[in-house]
Parts: sequence; C-alpha cells; structure tokens
Amino acid sequence: MATTLSRARTIEEFVCGIPRQESYWQAHSLDIQVRSCLWHSHQMATTSSQVRMMKQFVCGMPRGHHIVSGSHDGTIRVWNAITGETVAGPFTGHTDSVKSVAFSPDGHHIASGSDDETIRVWNVTTGETVAGPFTGHTDSVNSVAFSPDGRHIVSGSKDRTIRVLNATTGETVPDLFTGQASSVQSVAFSPDGHHIISGSSTSFLSQFSHETLRVWNATTGETVADPFTGYRDTVSSVAFSPDGHHIVSGSFDRTIRVWNATTGETVAGPFTGHRGPINSVAFSPNGHHIVSSSNDRTIRISDVTKWKTETKNDVDFTDHSVINDEGWICGSKGELLMWIPPMHREHLHHPSTIWTSGEHETRLDLSTFVHGRSWATCIDT
Repeated sequence: MATTLSRARTIEEFVCGIPRQESYWQAHSLDIQVRSCLWHSHQMATTSSQVRMMKQFVCGMPRGHHIVSGSHDGTIRVWNAITGETVAGPFTGHTDSVKSVAFSPDGHHIASGSDDETIRVWNVTTGETVAGPFTGHTDSVNSVAFSPDGRHIVSGSKDRTIRVLNATTGETVPDLFTGQASSVQSVAFSPDGHHIISGSSTSFLSQFSHETLRVWNATTGETVADPFTGYRDTVSSVAFSPDGHHIVSGSFDRTIRVWNATTGETVAGPFTGHRGPINSVAFSPNGHHIVSSSNDRTIRISDVTKWKTETKNDVDFTDHSVINDEGWICGSKGELLMWIPPMHREHLHHPSTIWTSGEHETRLDLSTFVHGRSWATCIDT
C-alpha cells in the first residue's frame, strides 16, 4: 500500500525550510508554496498501522525537491515535497526511534541518529546503508547534521556529548566538546564549517547558570564564545543564519531568540506567539524569515526585519506580548489589552508573523484600537 502525506493530529518535532529561495521563500509565493510544502510535510500520517506514530524529524533536500522523515517505528522515508508521495523507503536498519535526519549538501545521502545510540548514512535512491552504523554515543542520538562540504557529521546526544565523525569511516577524535551539563538536543554547523552551535536541555547546573547554548570550534572542540545565557528551559533547536552572523534558537519556554554568533549577545527577542514548547526553528535562505514549529500544532513564519521595528501606535501589542491562561493579551506591564476567543489564540498573528498554519489564522487590525483612558475617544468616532 502506498504511503502519502496527509494532515494528522500531531505536529512534527522538527521543521526545516526547503532551501530554494526562488520557489519557496519569496513573499509572493509563501501562502501557496509553504502550504503545499511545509504544512503537508509536517502534518504527516501514514497508513493505518502507522498513523499513531508521530514523525520525529523532517528535513528538506538541498535542491528543494524532496523531504526526508524519521519515525518512531525506526524507519526513514523520502517524500516528494509537492505531491506528498513516497519516492523512497521505508529505509530499515535502526532498531529504535529515529530522532534526527539530514540530507548531505549534494543531496545524495542521508544521515540519521536514533534512540538505538547509532548513526547511519544512507543512499537516498536505494535506501542502502552506505556507512555505519557508527557507535560511540552511550545514549540516544538526538541530532545530526552534515558539514557544508559533506565530509563530516556532527551529532548531539542524550549522553551529554557532541561528536564530529568522518561521514565515510565514522572516525572521530574522542574527548572533544566537553562541558555540557545535560542532554544535547540540537547541533548545527556554521555555513563556513568552522563552528558548531549546540542547544541542550536544562539540568540542575544549567538551570543555575542558564548556559544552554554554546558555540564550538569544529576542529578543536573548544568553545569560541562564552555560553549564551538567558534561557531557563530546554533549547530544543538551533540554526545559523545563511551568512553565519546570527543564530536562531527555539525553546520549551515557548520563545524564539536571535543571537550574535560571535558575542553571544541577544540581537532580538525573546519572541512569543507559540502556545506550546517550540520543537524546531530554521532561517530562510535569504535570512529574512524564520520558520518555527511547536507542540501547539502550528507552524509559524516570521519576518525577522519586523522584529526590530517599534510599534507605530499606542497599543502595547508586540512580538514580546503573551496571552495569559484566560486568553487575555497582556501589555509589557502586565495590563490586560484584549481578550482573544479560544479558537483564535494558537493562530494569532503577532506583528512580525506573515503566516501561520491552521484553519483559524487571525490578524488584528489595531489602527483604531484605544485602551485605558483613551477609550473615551470612541465617543467621537
């Protein structure tokens, strides 16, 4: 029975933008192309026996034609990004859940990390294991990524270690990248391949110091900047901007932040909007947009340039605004601005939001909104 992509009840644990700027990320094509490519690819369900198995990880092929997914059932599949049809797979070999998958830069191979503590490299067309299984981690492999030249794979594990492997032989230099106090949730190479960013979960030590983001020298394993501070919860996903100057991170605290990759200073954020833990973040190829997915079952695309723009009216509704448990949008001082009906809360646009998945996508027109003592002006309008 053929497997197809369709809408499911669960959101993917990782969303990766298809790196094909001219087709998928220009503003005029976002509504159509993102809906056909991102929405369906991240709301995956399979045939009846697998419909309850949420896909762990999806990632776009460099040429933008295909998507690879890893599943709780230990299999890997390759899908047509437009039609949703299965073009290869299921690839079998892992003996436990597949936690992470990544295409090689040339699109010919796939790297995968699993709860079985191993890493494998697959032929995209045949599904054969061409390298591995590589061992060394002593717990689940949560994240894998290829270096820009495709010669190495970086992996982050629940065993609190980061490893850089030769993508062909699996050889690695031991005892590098030391200092992680908890499970490594996400890793990524910089565009030039010289650095690695890692995001980790919270532990007693990391909660005390809030050091859950680090940048490493990819060759020596030494940290090249002081640990980024500010998060009090797990950093679930990290990614470099295309120019390598910035890093975006998503957290279980439901916020997104943008950092200076060199200094570790917060450039923008924290930004709100998601109402559940954030599972994944990624930059668009031009660096102007960020896509994020969450346990709230939504995908959001935000315009990074608007994050730096101050509000032009007296309404204190910004990308930092939160909706409290009763459904009220709160201002910067905790004041109640307006109440949002339940069906519109998860899909509400913040000022920088340009698209969000779901049937109740909601935008607010605040051009004539008044609040507090200014309410009396309504009498004259």
